[in-house]
Amino acid sequence: MSLQIQNEQLIATFQTRGAELVSLKAKKTGIEYIWQGDPVFWSRHAPILFPIVGRLKNDQYKYQGQTYHLPQHGFARDQEFIVSEQSTEKISFLLKSSPDTKQNYPFDF
Repeated sequence: MSLQIQNEQLIATFQTRGAELVSLKAKKTGIEYIWQGDPVFWSRHAPILFPIVGRLKNDQYKYQGQTYHLPQHGFARDQEFIVSEQSTEKISFLLKSSPDTKQNYPFDF
């Protein structure tokens, strides 16, 4: 789902998937400040990288004798975030640990 907030100068657009900022435009000039995701080069905009930035060897790690798979830059950018607060000028997103996230990251957050 796409959501917008704004003030006197800017309009910001977010996607709830990944809580990703996908557009930041100046109201006066219409100038776009966020990469618009040309899939020929890179289709993302400004992803949240959690719980890691980068890549693990073989995309896995061991914790307490168990092996877990964790893709490059983690999983938050591919999760549907909850909108915990929203007004015209402010939005807050929330991502909580779940049985699904604990399959790859066995910690509460």
